[in-house]
Amino acid sequence: MRPKAMNLQFPVAGVVRRLGLRAVADTRGPYPSPWALNVRLEDSLTNRLRGGSFTGQVASSIDEPRYLAIVTENGDPIVTENGDPIVLGPQYGVATGDGRAWVSAGTDGPSSGTADCLYRARLFCVDGNAILVSRLGDVTDWFYGADFEDTGRPTILQLSEAGEVGDAVVAMVPHKDSFLLCFTASETWVLHGDPLSGTLRNVSREVGIIAPRAWCKNHDTVYFLSSLGLYSVGADGSDLKAVSDDKIPEDLTGVTDADCVLDYYHADAGVYIHLTASPSWFYDTERDQFWPFDTTETDSHLLVGPFQLGNQDFYGRVLNLHGNIAAGSDDVIWRLILGDTAEDAADDAKAAILAELAGTSFDDYVAASGTWAAGRSHMAYPRIRGMWAVLWLHSEGTWAYEAVSLEAELSGKWR
Repeated sequence: MRPKAMNLQFPVAGVVRRLGLRAVADTRGPYPSPWALNVRLEDSLTNRLRGGSFTGQVASSIDEPRYLAIVTENGDPIVTENGDPIVLGPQYGVATGDGRAWVSAGTDGPSSGTADCLYRARLFCVDGNAILVSRLGDVTDWFYGADFEDTGRPTILQLSEAGEVGDAVVAMVPHKDSFLLCFTASETWVLHGDPLSGTLRNVSREVGIIAPRAWCKNHDTVYFLSSLGLYSVGADGSDLKAVSDDKIPEDLTGVTDADCVLDYYHADAGVYIHLTASPSWFYDTERDQFWPFDTTETDSHLLVGPFQLGNQDFYGRVLNLHGNIAAGSDDVIWRLILGDTAEDAADDAKAAILAELAGTSFDDYVAASGTWAAGRSHMAYPRIRGMWAVLWLHSEGTWAYEAVSLEAELSGKWR
């Protein structure tokens, strides 16, 4: 019988374990990887869509409160009669419809929180299940006893219908001067217009957000992480939907992480989901792919497969393995991991990566290994036998995928 030839393409579907594993990693269309780290479809060498290593963005941070000293036009500080500088503040960074701004709530204002925002020239501050709202145009005015006919007066909101008690507010997302998305842990609301003259509408009684900064915006679309997974919604509250519900990694469902941060980078056309526990995730919005990354780890790892070496009755013996790594790449270590089933091979390969990252031995998982340099590498002859295999690629530097092929032949009945 002629040897079985396989063209092992880059897993362009991203990291997915919720779907059934493909029996053969060949040319019959996109297939996923059971695990990877610091790898994605757009490589870091030439930004081609051939696959390779990448370095994820670090999470954006909120600046610490600042204090401003009053100075003359010459820059000299203005002091009190006791000689002390006159200082304004503290000022806090809050979200706006277009980035962040510095504000000071004044001596009578509420304490600052990570969910606070500036919307329609009012400061919105979270206090449990209440949203405290400053006067229109004066974020230091919090006097709630102003005349009822004063449409710019400070006010207090709850995320609830009439007669209800709202849940604790988790996050708020302002959009221009038109809409303010508000979230609890299990609900989504939208305020259209001013809090005194506009309308508050419930968007979902089931989908909320996990953290004050677990959201990001791409123009008029808001991405946020719910306990149910990654969601998107229009800034006006329209078109709420789960993002890739059939592909969402198990690591991104049921998450409880009060420090989770989402960032959108237009240059990468994707959402960075920063989690406290490693790994974090990159979602490619253009190609609908999830890729795990760790900014504290410089190495990159990719699993290709699993693929069947034999058939349902016979083992397969690997005759040769030919790798082609892109010009300009650093060395890539290849390893073959075997299993009696596709799941066994995938599970053992992921366990091997985790062991390597933890600095423990992974030798028991590896059946054969070698190193590929950039360009058309030499042929390797592993001469190993098994039912299923996964190819593990590992590099300490920058690299890109070109092509990998493997030949196998039937070798002994599987008992």
